[in-house]
Amino acid sequence: MRKYRVLTFDGGGIRGALTATLLKRLSLRCPGFIENTNLFAGTSTGSFIALGLAYGLSVENIVGLYSEENCRFIFSPRNLELFRPKYGNEHLKEVLAKVFPPQLRLKDIKKHVLVSSFRVAGSDKEGWSPVFFSNFPGSPTRQELVHDVALYSSAAPVYFPSYHGHIDGGVVANNPSTAAVSAAVARNLGGQKLDRVHLLSVGTGDGQTGIKEDTVNWGAFEWMFYPNPPFPLLTLMFDGVVAADTLYTAQLLGSRYYRLNVALPQDISLDDYQEIPVIIKHAQEFDLTPAVGWLKNNWF
Repeated sequence: MRKYRVLTFDGGGIRGALTATLLKRLSLRCPGFIENTNLFAGTSTGSFIALGLAYGLSVENIVGLYSEENCRFIFSPRNLELFRPKYGNEHLKEVLAKVFPPQLRLKDIKKHVLVSSFRVAGSDKEGWSPVFFSNFPGSPTRQELVHDVALYSSAAPVYFPSYHGHIDGGVVANNPSTAAVSAAVARNLGGQKLDRVHLLSVGTGDGQTGIKEDTVNWGAFEWMFYPNPPFPLLTLMFDGVVAADTLYTAQLLGSRYYRLNVALPQDISLDDYQEIPVIIKHAQEFDLTPAVGWLKNNWF
């Protein structure tokens, strides 16, 4: 039975450095696994990785994207986020322009790719809704510019301005695994049988985030601006959908699904670029033996 291999990447800002490091290590131990992938899916920072690999960038290129220098440039200068986005997106656009040609469209990418976003700009007849950009033959989004799609998916509320009426896909699919399975088996998209789908989901680190205070009397201000974790309602939303998608995909695929994620000693904000060396260290020390074993049984 022909396998259909799906590789998905969570959102998480600078924690994409963890994903990139894990990918580099896996590619050395399982040569060809990225080339054998049929569908790449990503959300927010994961969309950069998914789009890059589907386009044909090397793992080394992906690792370079998450250099401390690049991330410092993206997350500067900082604004007072109470009245405007914490950062502008001009620097992010500059970094993406070095990776993707300005006229590159989804239809130009040879490998299949799926990227999540959320359209907040509704109309009289149509309200806000999730949007999943892809380059499948039956997809209505094939003409979208790649750098636009990356910006649609990564416009995290509070951190970055919305982009053409879209915000970060993490509000609905920070772990895009369930969406990727749906796209893989949809008749007008991937057209695969479910029992042929094998999926490796790569996270951006689990910081064991939690609120230690009693929240019984919290109002809007506390849920939005309590400092630990920062922006708790937003953090809860992003992390909560990751756990839900992990559960759903595991139930759909059983042993054909593998979740690769690294426990971090503390919560690391998506813009805390100074923690990149710590993130990389944990990714380098993580035991990949179970993941390598799963890949050898499911990918080749």
